[in-house]
Amino acid sequence: MLYALILALAIPTYGPIPAPTPSAPAYLRVPTVPTEALIVNSGSTNRAGYRLRVYADGTTALQQGDVPIKKSVPLALVKQFFADLKAAGPLDQLTSARCMKSASFGSATQIAYLGKMSADVSCPGGSAMRKLQIDAGALADAAGVSMFPRP
Repeated sequence: MLYALILALAIPTYGPIPAPTPSAPAYLRVPTVPTEALIVNSGSTNRAGYRLRVYADGTTALQQGDVPIKKSVPLALVKQFFADLKAAGPLDQLTSARCMKSASFGSATQIAYLGKMSADVSCPGGSAMRKLQIDAGALADAAGVSMFPRP
């Protein structure tokens, strides 16, 4: 009986219950402005994933593992990427094809732009997805993404 009384007094039963905040951490925030895009690679059991923010001025912010890297990449590459993003339309309406992936080396690459997230561009379903896949790969190479196996 004493435990029940202590427990009843210890647990507050008054006031509003705070609602959970649905916002994502800043590093996963989906860009909503037309001058910023995010490329996210899930990685696999053998390779580290990455998050690559691409800005229209030609700068990138790469997060792979514990090492953040800011770098300038060729402006022509960035302009082509943003032109392909605009031509593709809302990214969440693009469809990707199903493709076989290795259990050890398979990963997914998605692109976020103007508040929308694409399906996996590594299994492109149309010409817009194929262009975005090529752009994402070229930007990852230019920004210094390491494809070495995890230690």
